[in-house]
Amino acid sequence: LAPLTRLPDTDHWAGWEALRDAAQDAGPLWRLADGTLHRAQNCIWWVPADWQPLCHQAMDWSDPDVALHLPGNGRVVLEGEAPSGCLQIRYRQGGEVLRLDGRGSRDLKRLLNEQSVPAFLRGRLPLLYLDNVLLAVANLPGLDGSPNENWRLRWVMPTGDQSLS
Repeated sequence: LAPLTRLPDTDHWAGWEALRDAAQDAGPLWRLADGTLHRAQNCIWWVPADWQPLCHQAMDWSDPDVALHLPGNGRVVLEGEAPSGCLQIRYRQGGEVLRLDGRGSRDLKRLLNEQSVPAFLRGRLPLLYLDNVLLAVANLPGLDGSPNENWRLRWVMPTGDQSLS
């Protein structure tokens, strides 16, 4: 931990034990001086404090041939032939529905559960909308592109900082 954050005092190490020993589905976390350790899907994730706050404002993407920079959240790139229309990048608010080829419409929450996306990360995933219809979720196989594979939405997380480890 020393390269990532200031180490806690002796009494605060009980947080590590709570993180380590919590039930599988508990979603435990341990807050430290410079970030938080989360446990999910048998992994421990380091989330630095400056990476956690996020603006949830929708961003118009008028030129999908050029990467769209997301304040505090890296950038998104549309690989392939962009769909025509009014494109926007948004973040999860709850209640979103995604239409999947051969499966009909599905709640995004359910799809994220199927993909084992940790709950603490879901609000950071860029969502691509076309004319107010959810089209894709960046970087998630089967959810990140068009059914005919003409395009894919790729999220490049922030670099040059600790981001998500």
